[in-house]
Amino acid sequence: MLYVNMKNRVVRTPFMLWIVLGVTVFVVCLTPFWPAYRLEVSSEGRPDAFLSFPVSPGDQFSIRFLHSYDRAFFQENYSVDSDSKILLRDMTFKSHLNGGGFAYPNFHLRADGVGELRDIHETREKVQFMMGSRDLANHELIFKGKTFHLSDGIEPFEIVEITLRKKIVLWELLKKFTSLP
Repeated sequence: MLYVNMKNRVVRTPFMLWIVLGVTVFVVCLTPFWPAYRLEVSSEGRPDAFLSFPVSPGDQFSIRFLHSYDRAFFQENYSVDSDSKILLRDMTFKSHLNGGGFAYPNFHLRADGVGELRDIHETREKVQFMMGSRDLANHELIFKGKTFHLSDGIEPFEIVEITLRKKIVLWELLKKFTSLP
């Protein structure tokens, strides 16, 4: 392609510049249709999520609560796998063996008395449990170094669901703009 510059000289536009420009325009136009995944915490029967975070494969989160028998912490540790599924990695807990104890091949007791169930690697579509009261169970979500008390938005005895939701960026933007007052 030819064009004339300020000094009235004919200059050729490099072919690679047009390719780069074309690819850039294509990517910019495609981005709003690209799926993004969110980790959503909701309770059964409620239409909107209580918590929602953008996630990528490899992101980790934990559910921590006070165990009803031991009155000590119990923590389930999850990650987002490459297939955008939830992977239960392991569990850590403090136990006084009120339930009689147990033995599993991947059970390890640390020097500080904390038990670990390692190498679980169980894929799940969702994490589901019944919400306990803040004073007795104190369910928390730990994500990217921050702790969120689930009882701030979910009532005791409600069924909590933690899922990965695929969202299309364009549709989410349209929902926001169409719901403005």
